[in-house]
Amino acid sequence: MAARFPEGNQVQLRPRKGHDMTWSCDKHGEPIAFYCKKHGLPVCDRCAIKEHCQKPCELDDIEDVIFERRKKLDEKRPKIQELQKQMKALDLKIKMALTSGDTNLQTVNNSIQASYHNKIKSVEEKEDRMIRVINEEADEEIRLVNEKREKRIKDCNTEREKKRQIIKDKEAKLLSDAKKITEIISKKIKDLTNKSQHVINTIKNIESTITRINQHDETLVNEAPQVLASIDENLSLNVHQDVSDGLDRIENAIQRVTFVEGEVGGKYYCRIDGYIGKWELVKSIHIPSVVHKPYVCGLVSDDEICVQDRYNNDMYMYVTNINTQHTEKVIRGVWIISCAPIDSNVIVCGKRRDHFTGDRLDGCITLYDRQWKVIRDISIPRNGDSRYCSVYVDVDSNGMIIAGQYYQSNIYLINPADDKIVNTITMQGKKVRGEIQALSSDDIVVKTGYYEYTVISRSGEEKAVIHCVKRGRSQCRVDKLTDTLYIAYWDRVRMTYAVDQVSRDGIIQARRIVEYVKSDRPHYSSPCLVTPSGNLVVHVCDGDKFLLYKKTILL
Repeated sequence: MAARFPEGNQVQLRPRKGHDMTWSCDKHGEPIAFYCKKHGLPVCDRCAIKEHCQKPCELDDIEDVIFERRKKLDEKRPKIQELQKQMKALDLKIKMALTSGDTNLQTVNNSIQASYHNKIKSVEEKEDRMIRVINEEADEEIRLVNEKREKRIKDCNTEREKKRQIIKDKEAKLLSDAKKITEIISKKIKDLTNKSQHVINTIKNIESTITRINQHDETLVNEAPQVLASIDENLSLNVHQDVSDGLDRIENAIQRVTFVEGEVGGKYYCRIDGYIGKWELVKSIHIPSVVHKPYVCGLVSDDEICVQDRYNNDMYMYVTNINTQHTEKVIRGVWIISCAPIDSNVIVCGKRRDHFTGDRLDGCITLYDRQWKVIRDISIPRNGDSRYCSVYVDVDSNGMIIAGQYYQSNIYLINPADDKIVNTITMQGKKVRGEIQALSSDDIVVKTGYYEYTVISRSGEEKAVIHCVKRGRSQCRVDKLTDTLYIAYWDRVRMTYAVDQVSRDGIIQARRIVEYVKSDRPHYSSPCLVTPSGNLVVHVCDGDKFLLYKKTILL
């Protein structure tokens, strides 16, 4: 039986079974009627009878359970409300504590900052006084240092601008050369186009004439012979083949044009090259008569040629500047046969010396500075039993000296930093008969006969043999940037000097690219010198003068 509800705490009960009870059992779908205390489950009548009718199950009326539990919850509400009031008061107290703490800590922070601000200010004032003292004591030194710094910066800026201008000038020259080549090619193509267009127009006129005279028998009879003659004349010109051949030549020349660059003697050079060109004489430089018997040893820079005077026993060495055309005497008493720049400060020379008896060649290779003062001699092994020894030298792209004794098979690779021989190259069945020159590919071109030049690898392998015209003694010079060989020789038949252009593989690229006559003045040889810039090919001509040639594209 349900208990009576206390006044003021009326609980709204759910209807009993058979009324509007909506709370039903999930298993049977019938209204909930009881609550099993043992299992803590609300159950319907069927559940109570079948599953919860035996002990230890104890069933209570569901309405009593609902009433009892609501009553207990309502009894807790005053405590909850009281706790809420307490927490609100505590929250207010926390906020007040935070505000009070912040205010107090801010006061502490302000005190700290004020105290240390004064300390920092005191330190700064002290250090400022010390700095002022230091500055006052060091003003003169600082002034001197600043002056030195400003001078060095100014010198750097000047040097930078100078080098920048040199680079810009080289770039401008290269672009100008490229433009000239483009203009030459464009003009040639335009000429071929005009030639082709003229033929096209002529053919159109002929076709128009044929159409016209075919309209009347009388006109056909009277004008046909002239028209046929015109046709035969134009067909015989073979303009199509001429234009086609011309285009092939232009295309072949264009494919050869390339930009080449590299270092020679420690200096950077670049240019447009690769094509077979026409060499034009641009300058003639007189060799002073004081040089009685000139012998050209080689180039020591892009514009300086070394000439040995082998008159009597004086053995004067002269340097001629291509640009200024000035010839200057530099050393005396040594027989130099070859020379090459190692860098902008050092020149290596190969010499001829007599009266050797030991197993070393001392003084046949000498390093000079740019004022032609001896730096030191380099010694190499003496091969053979001749007392008269000549050594030919050159410098490769890595700055290493290559040297070979005349009429011997060994070629030495020498490090100029410590004068040590780092490699000995032995030719098989051949001997050095003249100049030795390094290619950019690391191969070496050696004169091995009056008319023969042999290209060898650093291991001594023979890679090519080049035979020049067998008419007179020859000399070869290498273009260090393209590895092209220029072989100058005396043509006894024509009684002139001539130069052939040859690839490093021994292929003749062009015959007699330049030709010049011999004078009566005594001289030893007439080699063709190629400057690193490649714009000028220098020919030592007839003992009286240097002839300078410049290459232009040939179509």
